[in-house]
Amino acid sequence: MARDWTAESSDLRAPLSRRLLAVSVPGAFLAVLPHLSIGSSAILAVLQALLPLLFLAALGMCAVLACRRSFIPAVVLLVLAAASVVPVLAPSAGTTCSPGAPLTVVSLNAGRGHADASSLAAVIGESDPAILVLVETSEPLLKALAAESLDWAYTHRTGEVFTGGSVDTVFLSRYPLREEAPAVLQSQGALFDAPVAVIEHPEAGRIRVAGIHPAPPTYAPSSWASSLYRLAAWKEEHAGMPLVLAGDFNATTAHPHFRTLAAGLAEASPAWGPWAAGTWPADSAIPAFAAIDHVLVRGLAVRDAERFSVPGTDHHGIVAQLSSCR
Repeated sequence: MARDWTAESSDLRAPLSRRLLAVSVPGAFLAVLPHLSIGSSAILAVLQALLPLLFLAALGMCAVLACRRSFIPAVVLLVLAAASVVPVLAPSAGTTCSPGAPLTVVSLNAGRGHADASSLAAVIGESDPAILVLVETSEPLLKALAAESLDWAYTHRTGEVFTGGSVDTVFLSRYPLREEAPAVLQSQGALFDAPVAVIEHPEAGRIRVAGIHPAPPTYAPSSWASSLYRLAAWKEEHAGMPLVLAGDFNATTAHPHFRTLAAGLAEASPAWGPWAAGTWPADSAIPAFAAIDHVLVRGLAVRDAERFSVPGTDHHGIVAQLSSCR
């Protein structure tokens, strides 16, 4: 009888062991995914960007297992899936201060200059930003924006766009600005320059602004990774005044490269509870799931942030409402 009972128990444990193995291997990979930084891997970067979808898929599998009364594998997978989002949901350590003069920043990837000027002008008119950061912009788009407004106040800007399309980042300001050396350069291995300027705000004071647009990791993973790390080093070297980094980072909080850059900065980007609101793709039947557009600040207080949409680009834009620190 003892031998029969032992054999029966072994038969019962075997399926459970197989189910545990089946969920533990993908679950463990999901848990370590946001921590992996293996050289410059396009595949790894894409999987990290897909973490929100992978997390939801894991939750769906947990529900299926629970319905089949496989409670132990369901709990194991749920714990591993939850571990995957811990670094993603962790808030960045931003500046804590009493808010002073209000300051609004609007940032948008303009889709190689194809963003609808009328719709974007309406967003600008409603939000009344002090600074407008446009990635993938063009001179025709900038001229169309000015033509849409009866009282175009953004007469201060960074350099002229010569090529148009994906390589150009420009920001415009209501107030005088002084250009500085770019934060990263194509000569340093970056696909796109990151222009920098100091804005002379009459109430908030001097604010350094950098327009961010590293190469997509699917196109140039080495350039993408090195640009983010160079920006992180540049950020540490420029700590003398309030800082705004805005644009299309082509990276989410699931990428360790981005978390290195964002360390010590406050995220002034829209969120759904503890989860960053997706900004890409904005022109698809699939809801935007990848939060790759950001406004990061230091030395400024974050009051609010919201997402907006305009036709002609596959990115949602960001309206970041900030203020100086008293």
